[in-house]
Amino acid sequence: MKSIYISLLIILLGGCVTTKVPAKSEYRINTALEVQKSESNSCKQKSLKVAQAFSSGTLMSKHMMYALGDTKQYAYTESIWAENPNLVITSHILKLVRATDLFQSVQISKSRASNDFILEINIEDFMQYFDEESSHSHANISLTLTLIEIKSNRVIATQSFDAKVDVQELNAQGGVNGLKEALNIILKDVNNWIIGVCK
Repeated sequence: MKSIYISLLIILLGGCVTTKVPAKSEYRINTALEVQKSESNSCKQKSLKVAQAFSSGTLMSKHMMYALGDTKQYAYTESIWAENPNLVITSHILKLVRATDLFQSVQISKSRASNDFILEINIEDFMQYFDEESSHSHANISLTLTLIEIKSNRVIATQSFDAKVDVQELNAQGGVNGLKEALNIILKDVNNWIIGVCK
């Protein structure tokens, strides 16, 4: 009997010291862009493959990073991306280019279909920034698109895009909102650029 009481006491005490770890919040970025179309036919008989975006290792994981001052970089401990940022950007650009109806077909990066062009995406920046005092924050996106003719490996056009948006809430949610707004700006510029390329 004594050993049963001791066992019950250990179980009860063990339950008291158990701490709950808060679940991490998952964030996703959904854009609301009105796609501008064009009546240009110069790309209409061509097919395009959108390659998966090149990026740093931090953008190929679900860790939500932020920068503090000029040199420090951290990850939010209770917030993560629902999907890797490089995949999100690739997906949004793919949907945008398809919606323009400029090309005969637009394929994903893993497609084995033959294509006339490939669109390469290089992400240089996709992050929330704080000043040293954490009193101000902004979101910044920087990427470069390059359209390449596959048969000749010739660069048809290349363009860099940048967007910086001030963040209202100095937390992960604010960063997500800022990056969403910045991505909307970028996608609008990409829309205009791809129309210009196909004129």
